[in-house]
Amino acid sequence: MVEAVSISVFQDTQHRKSKMGYEFFDSDVTWRLDNSVNLNWGRLPKSLNETFVNGYKKQMADYAEELSASTCGIIFEHILSILRTQEANELSLSVLQNYLSTLDNESEWKLGSIRAFLLNWIDKKIEGISPKIESWLEQITLKGMNKGVPVAKGCPHTGAYSMQEQEAILLWGVNAFIDDKLTLHDYTWLMLNIYLGARPTQFCQLQAGDLRVKSREGRTEYTLQLPYAKKRGVKNFRDSFKEVDIDEDLALLISNQAQATAKLIEKQVGNLTDRQQAEMPVFGAVNRIRGLSSKDELENLRLNTPDILHFPRGNADKILRNLTIICDARSERLKGEFIHLTARRFRYTLGTNAARRGLSPFVIAKILGHSDIQNVKVYTENVKELGEEINDALVAVLAPLAQAFAGTLILSEADAIRVNDPLSRIHNSHGDSLGNCGKYGFCSTGGRVCYTCAKFQPWVHGRHQVILNDLLEERKRLRDKGASSFVLQSTDRVMLAIQEVIILCEKAKRDEGLLDG
Repeated sequence: MVEAVSISVFQDTQHRKSKMGYEFFDSDVTWRLDNSVNLNWGRLPKSLNETFVNGYKKQMADYAEELSASTCGIIFEHILSILRTQEANELSLSVLQNYLSTLDNESEWKLGSIRAFLLNWIDKKIEGISPKIESWLEQITLKGMNKGVPVAKGCPHTGAYSMQEQEAILLWGVNAFIDDKLTLHDYTWLMLNIYLGARPTQFCQLQAGDLRVKSREGRTEYTLQLPYAKKRGVKNFRDSFKEVDIDEDLALLISNQAQATAKLIEKQVGNLTDRQQAEMPVFGAVNRIRGLSSKDELENLRLNTPDILHFPRGNADKILRNLTIICDARSERLKGEFIHLTARRFRYTLGTNAARRGLSPFVIAKILGHSDIQNVKVYTENVKELGEEINDALVAVLAPLAQAFAGTLILSEADAIRVNDPLSRIHNSHGDSLGNCGKYGFCSTGGRVCYTCAKFQPWVHGRHQVILNDLLEERKRLRDKGASSFVLQSTDRVMLAIQEVIILCEKAKRDEGLLDG
């Protein structure tokens, strides 16, 4: 009989809250994560290494705040099985390799199910696990997956985000910012990850003057001078840059965030010159800025320690982790599981999207800031599988899992936020009213895009099938004309959202007794 681990080894007790809102402490023997999942740490073998246990609990507590209770429960059971069957005192490289050798083709998924958990543990530099495990986990081939690293495998846990997942993250971010659930600082950081997929260090080093605005042939163009983080020969702070094109929306976010940081600095030292404003960080170290007392101190600090006022790299990973905790975007690939936000996966996605568009390895290497193409192959292999669009026949099945609809279903306009306001009504192509917009202010979109907006209030009795049919016909026309799956996927999320509304309406009508069960 395996003895239970002594709880006395656990240190640094911390109050936590699971994704479903259940509270627990790191030091508790049992963590209740939802109404059906408990993690009983007393089941761990007594012989475990103390450092491993402390690190394991920290990483699992993070995961409990970020992902569903069921996912945490599966990981806990599989790791417990590894520790018991291997009679191990920690999860070393040799232990994992030996465990894999005991699995047949039908059970290799068990190791795959904890891959993302272990890689995330290593990424955050939490104690208790060897960094040597990282390269092995990325290279192994498991049943049902193609050869190569998680990028090429299209791994739903550790690889690039699918087009549907990218849309889900983007739409969640936009809606959360509109509802004041995200600060300007965090929203800007999220958008930079989504659109640029650069390393956190590069975002930390950004300064206001890195944003460039040019007028060319009657149009305005925006570029960003992005500092290199891992370039041969670059040793000093902001020694080398690459220029990337960005759109007006992202440029406005960066500008507003830079201005917010500059105002915080000016509050401490007085007005800054144009030159000084251009040299101020986009993302600032707030506590250090609040410690400033004069312009002379500001100049001396920057002269001797040029990165002193920039957001610390060591805290950068916490931004995405905190966003993951509140993010309710879900993956249709993982049966509706919450999407895990990591800088690693955003970077994988940047390269994979470039490959999906058919760009050459040399162009992809330049986008990623690589000095050669030796590491680019993983982005260009198996992109067909990664680029498969949603089959129209699967929309009704995937819609509830993806939870693409972000608004609120209402019975009629009498329940709308902007009741009896004709300007708030949303219509389909036949002129039928579908619902109301709950936003007071100008919106240039309207129509089918509304289904992914948190302010949309569709009516239970609206003719939503008409707008879905129009979208399906448009996709068929594009497909017949030879449009790529990359183009077709641009409407996947909207299609899922419309179908989800149709399903919810049918349920509401059944509840009213207007439809047979």
